[in-house]
Amino acid sequence: MSEQKLFQVFQNMLEFDPADYLVSSEEHELTDFQKKVIENATAIMKDNIIGEVKSFGGNLKVNEEKFKELENRANEELENEQYDDLKKELKSYVKKLRELIEKTCVAIIPVKEMPWVDVLFRTVPRIVFDKKVEFLDNTIAYYGEIKCVISRSTIFGKMKDEKPLFAPIMGTIDLGGYKLDEAQKGSKSKVYSYVSAIIDSFDSTLTRNHLAKYHEAYQRHGDPICDFLMKDNELMNSMERITSGIESNRLSSDIAVFSIAIPQNADKTTLLVVVDEGKDSNQFSRCFEALLRFSAEGCNVPSTGTPTQQPQAPGQPQPQQPGTVRTPGGQELKVWSAEELASEAQKRMQSQPDVPVWTEEELNKFSSERGTGLPEGMEVWTEEDLQELAQKRQGGLDIPEWKPDKNMKECVKCGYALRPGWSKCPHCETPVGTKIESESSETPSSDQSEESEDESDEIKEEIPEEISEEEPEEKKEE
Repeated sequence: MSEQKLFQVFQNMLEFDPADYLVSSEEHELTDFQKKVIENATAIMKDNIIGEVKSFGGNLKVNEEKFKELENRANEELENEQYDDLKKELKSYVKKLRELIEKTCVAIIPVKEMPWVDVLFRTVPRIVFDKKVEFLDNTIAYYGEIKCVISRSTIFGKMKDEKPLFAPIMGTIDLGGYKLDEAQKGSKSKVYSYVSAIIDSFDSTLTRNHLAKYHEAYQRHGDPICDFLMKDNELMNSMERITSGIESNRLSSDIAVFSIAIPQNADKTTLLVVVDEGKDSNQFSRCFEALLRFSAEGCNVPSTGTPTQQPQAPGQPQPQQPGTVRTPGGQELKVWSAEELASEAQKRMQSQPDVPVWTEEELNKFSSERGTGLPEGMEVWTEEDLQELAQKRQGGLDIPEWKPDKNMKECVKCGYALRPGWSKCPHCETPVGTKIESESSETPSSDQSEESEDESDEIKEEIPEEISEEEPEEKKEE
């Protein structure tokens, strides 16, 4: 098992959730870091805030015993031999969880004259592993629910050397196994773990593939929601200014997703999330502006009618609707929807954690090989190589090319090669130097042909055999 997968196994075993350590600011005072961040997050909408801002922060003093239990579970797990080569980094990970808790905070901000009743802000601290453990605390997120339902989940992201784009989620969202309790009442945006799963899904290969598929297979066109949003230049400019995982160098991938709109059909709302990974002073205003413009346009997007309907790629037929089809023989065949296929794929991935995953570089390499029709490493011969190979097959003999003898004449009638000194063609008995007239004049009647045959027989008797083939030089002199 690779170090990266082993690290993920250890993380999953701990079942660490920052939400378990959040405490209301009304009950316990926030840390200086948490206070400053929330102050920056709310300052940009100061004139539109109505009521009291509810804030929460990770608190280790109140939850010290809970965290010690987590440390004990971690130490017991590290006794397993499989972690021997990674034990040092995993211990460092557990220590950095303290810092992650202290830099986690959430604010629920009641606003007026805006698309949402409440807008929420949160920090998104991360512990990443790439040969060694590293703590990142520069990511923030704004999110909220608008009072309308879009027909399909829609993401926004960037691709290296391409313009940013909106793309539809063609199936279900990869929440990494998280299950939202649909029976839970109240705003889903206030369920911390649910929003965390959504933000984590941005780094999922499945989620990024939705962006790549809409760019490549559909040429960025075909979904009514995405077509509508991408026509708004102000919205596109605002979203493009967001700092993604590509610009922050957190991701090695050429694709980064950092925003999403998810319909909440039960509540008749749509949850929108925008994440920014910048480190500059304009990060808060930039991220909030992108969410505001996205939310405003989200209220105006056209309805596609059926949420499962997918955009049609050029040259492809419309996909079949969920249900059954009947063959000419009367057999009923099940037709799977995009959501069902995505769900089955997710189940297979969870049941087979060691299935190899190809990087984008490997996929691009496979694509280029299919484009040329020649796999990498296959030998290609040049014309010179083929000529050399032909000579080897002849046994190495250098056989010269045949050329006609310029000193030999050809029979005017049949083209047979005549040696010097011959008076007649040995093949057709035509005298040397005879001029052939048109075919009509050459074609004799049956009587004439018989006479010519008799004459030719007489001539043959007069000409010795050796001269008929090749007349020696001595006899020519005689």
